[in-house]
Amino acid sequence: MTSIKLIFGRSSKLVGLLIRLFDISPYSHVAIYDEENGVVYESVGMRYKGRLGRRKGVIKTDINDFKKRYSAWRVKEVWTDNGSWREQCEMLVGSKTEYDFLGVIGAIWLLRLLRINLGSKHALHCAEFANVVCRRFITNYSPTVADWHRLSK
Repeated sequence: MTSIKLIFGRSSKLVGLLIRLFDISPYSHVAIYDEENGVVYESVGMRYKGRLGRRKGVIKTDINDFKKRYSAWRVKEVWTDNGSWREQCEMLVGSKTEYDFLGVIGAIWLLRLLRINLGSKHALHCAEFANVVCRRFITNYSPTVADWHRLSK
């Protein structure tokens, strides 16, 4: 088993507030933190400009840029059997995987409570991205930021 650090962010923007409200979560975003290299792998919906480039979808972000975007953040740990998680994160960044807007809409509405995944197989929102890499939830289950917060230590 391998330990992966997750980093949670709290946004004060409208979308962040809605995600926190409907997920009943203290945070609105989850990402994978590579503490050793000082980078964060995450899936973002809005075009983001930072030291490591400008794009949206699955991106690699400098940890300091990540912390500037959120009013609060917290690092927690989760265990996985994925020993090559860094390589998988880099592969997803390189593949230009898009952001799953439909999955987030599902997260906000009633279908989210039923864990019905409305999104595309070729696009990921932040909690889905964490699941692809960490492999903690079963296939076709659409986890939330709150699920990851409860699962990690």
